[in-house]
This record gives sequence, C-alpha cells and structure tokens, in this order.
Amino acid sequence: MSIWRPRSVLQLVLVGFCAALAPLIVATLFTLETLDTLAVKSHESSSLLVDVTRLAQDVESDLVELERRAGQYYALVDPALADLFERQRAALVGKLRSLQERIQLDLPEIRQLIVSIEEQSLETADSEDDISALTALSQRESLSSAFSPISEKGALLERRLESYVDSLLERNATETQAMIDRLTAQMVFFSLATLGLLLIFSYWITRPVRELTEEIHQLGTEGLSHSIEISGPEELRQLGSKLEWLRQKLREAEQREQSFFRHISHEFKTPLSSLREGADLIAERVAGPLSEYQQEIIDIIRENSLELQRLIENLIDYNQMPRQALSFEPIRLDTLWDEVLGHYLISIQGKSLRLDVSRTVDSWVADPQKLRTALDNILSNAVNYTPKGGIIEVVWQKTHGNLVVDIANSGEPIPKEDAESVFEPFFQSSAKRTGPIKGSGIGLSVARECMELQGGSLDLVDHPRLPVCFRLICPAR
Repeated sequence: MSIWRPRSVLQLVLVGFCAALAPLIVATLFTLETLDTLAVKSHESSSLLVDVTRLAQDVESDLVELERRAGQYYALVDPALADLFERQRAALVGKLRSLQERIQLDLPEIRQLIVSIEEQSLETADSEDDISALTALSQRESLSSAFSPISEKGALLERRLESYVDSLLERNATETQAMIDRLTAQMVFFSLATLGLLLIFSYWITRPVRELTEEIHQLGTEGLSHSIEISGPEELRQLGSKLEWLRQKLREAEQREQSFFRHISHEFKTPLSSLREGADLIAERVAGPLSEYQQEIIDIIRENSLELQRLIENLIDYNQMPRQALSFEPIRLDTLWDEVLGHYLISIQGKSLRLDVSRTVDSWVADPQKLRTALDNILSNAVNYTPKGGIIEVVWQKTHGNLVVDIANSGEPIPKEDAESVFEPFFQSSAKRTGPIKGSGIGLSVARECMELQGGSLDLVDHPRLPVCFRLICPAR
C-alpha cells in the first residue's frame, strides 16, 4: 500500500485548503440543521400555546354561556332554549376533549369537568303547575348551586392549564438551551478540527522547505560529505535530487582541488628545499670563501626562497583552513615572536627598517600554528609595504581579557575603499609594495581566518602616528 504523495506544492496547498474547509462546511450544515429544528420546535410550541390558550378561554366563556342559557330556560321554560342548551353543552364537551387531545396529556381536571357538564341536565315541564314550579325562586337557587361545582372545576382547570403553559415554556427554554450548548460544542469541536488540519498541512507543506533550507545550510557549514534527500511533493523531491547532483559535482571538484594542491605543493617544495639547502651551504662557506658581493647575492637568494616558501604555505593553508582542527596550548610569546621575526631579519636589515616592539604579555593559550601563521602574514605585509628607512611598530598587550597585538608601519596608507577588501582572497591593494616578490593576495585572508577560527578577529584600525595598523585580537582560553 503506497502513501499518497502530492505532485506539486500547489496540489498540496489545495488539498490542505479543502481538508481544512471540510469541518467548517460540516459545522455549517449542523448549524443549519439545528436552527431548522429549533425553528420547527418553536413554531410547534407557539402553535400549541396559542391553541391551548384559545381553547381555555373558549371553555371559560362557554361555561358562563351555558349557565346563562340554563337560566334563560328556567325563566321562560322555552323548549327551544333547552335544545340550544343541549347543543352548547355538547359543543363544550367537544372543546374539552379537543383540548385534552391538543395538550397530549390526560388531565384529571378536564375529565372531571367533562363528567360534571355531562351530568348537568335541564328539568322539563309537562303542565302549567310544573312551569310555575320551574320559574320559582327556589329553582333559581337550585340552578346556582348546580352550576357552582362546574364553575369551581372550570377555575381549577384554568389554573392547571396556566401551570401547564408555564411548564411548557420552561421545557422549551431548556430544550433550546440544550440545542445551543450542543451547537456550541459542535462548533468548538469543528474549529479545533480545522485548526488541527491547518497545523498538519502547514507542517506538511513547510517541512520540505525546511529540509531544503537545512540541507543548504549544512552544505555551507558542514561541507559536502553527507547526501541530500528531500521528502514531500514531487517537485520538491526533484529539486532535492538536483541539489544532490550539484553536491556530488562540487565534491568531485573539491577532491580534484585537494589533489591538485597536494601535487602542486609537493612539486613546489621539492625544488625549493634543494634551492634553500644549496643557498644555506654556500652561505655557510662550505664550498669555499665568499666575497662581499657574492654574500649579498646569496642573501638575496635565501630571502626570496623564504618568501616563496611563505607564499606556497599561504596557498596551502588557505585551501586547508576549513578542515584543520584547533589545538590550544600555552605559548611563550617571546619565543613565538622570535621564530616569526627570524624570517624577516634580512629584509628588515636590507631596507634599514626600524623595528619597535613593546610587549607586556609573556604567555597565552591559543593554537600556536594558527597564531604563528597570522603573525607571519601581518609582519610580512608590514615589511613588504614599508619603504626603505621606514618604521614598524609592534605592541603586545592584554585588553579586556584578550590578547591584542597592533602591528603598524609607515608608508602609503591603504585607501578607504580598500579597507575591507584587503581581507578578501587574491585582492591586491593599490598601495605600492616594495618586497622582492609580488604578493598572492591571500596572506591577510589567511591571517583573518586563523584568528576567526579561534574566536578572535583581525581588522584594519587607526593609529595615532603611523598610516597603516592591523589589530589582531586573540580571546582568552
């Protein structure tokens, strides 16, 4: 059984929209049905109340009319009035039975009133003496006592109907409130269902985009070693496949680049080592004594071979910088500085440069190789861009818990438009370089990366006296 996969983000959005809309449609239908039921019940209740009230009023008026009709008969002793009395009595009994059927309840008050009305009959007269007897005062008193129980039962029925109407209104109010509560619960349920579906489909829609973003972020931070796989709609999975294809191509290019640097560094270092070894042997007069002019030539060869070695190492360090692990350990700063300075003593002496060093910090915990590389490149930059007879000033100090090294030099100032670009790889400033070999443009970039890998920084700052000053900051460990 395969899981359904949308072919596009648009299809997924439409499906999610319809799915989220479905509970609202169902809720609307339930609401309409509830309102329709409520309207029907309200109509039925209103009709019942109207009918019961009207019938109750008719029964009350008919009882009065029936008693009046009986009084007329006894006063006039007219057979036509007796017939009219019987018809009104039968009609009244019919209304009471209709009332009992309408309220769908067997009330004893109605039954008792019906029995009392049916038992009530008129006396007939067969002679003149009977007629005189019917019209006597005693007969009228007998009529009043005969209809008195019927009136009492009518009043009792009226009170009973009022109680019934009140209970009916209360029941309708209870049922209406129950419907409203049920409708509210349904609306809450369907609203939560809609919200849940919206959250599910929002997650389903945004998850592939987040995965794609994370994969791109990992490519930039963790390198090209992990494979890329994107789930979700077909078009995003195809995009993930394209990104994986690009990753593989970039990894192949990276591997070729690493292979190239490994070979080129070997090819450069082998003849360079022979050149330096030969120059050192000649400088040490192993092959015989040297004249002053020959010694100057050998010094130039040694100086340029050291500069060439530094350029090659910068190129290799720049390529390998992201993959190098940090190793923090205590460092004697005077020893480290002497090692770095030793590479440039010939150039400093040859250009008659004045070097002022002020150091108030003796040791520090850092990565020695990274700190040495950064200092080497900054000092090389200062030596190469300082004119003959110029000044290089180096200040070591501890500021706000950090090691701060300022290396400033005289010469041409760096143009403001180049102030940040000088740290970009292979950028060449318009300032005039006086060194023997043209720089590669990656020395300052390598130096900044060496410090940033340790959590520090390297920036071009203002100096109170000299036009160029680089500030190296190494945080405490």
